[in-house]
Amino acid sequence: MSVLDLQQLVFEEYKRNGYAERWSVEYLKGHPKELDLIIDIAEVGLINTEVSELLEDIRSDKPENYGAECADIVIRVMNWCNRKNIDLGWHIQEKNKKNLTRDKLHGRAV
Repeated sequence: MSVLDLQQLVFEEYKRNGYAERWSVEYLKGHPKELDLIIDIAEVGLINTEVSELLEDIRSDKPENYGAECADIVIRVMNWCNRKNIDLGWHIQEKNKKNLTRDKLHGRAV
């Protein structure tokens, strides 16, 4: 069996299980919550891309790029939070308060 045959085989199961219909443009136009989910996934994927770019710069020993990549990460996170009406500043402060109460290394052994 070729890889193309396998692709077609698994796609038949994909269609039979309803995924081909569910992820169609027509379906998503009628289901805005699921469309919003896809947009969220795409945006968080872009955040992940920026993190990956920073990791690659670390691996390639390019410290001159660290600041720009960190800025890209923060900008992507801020944009997503803004679209989702998340007050990131409030959450950072609340998370910091919680973190201040935690044991060293969150109680893990050194």
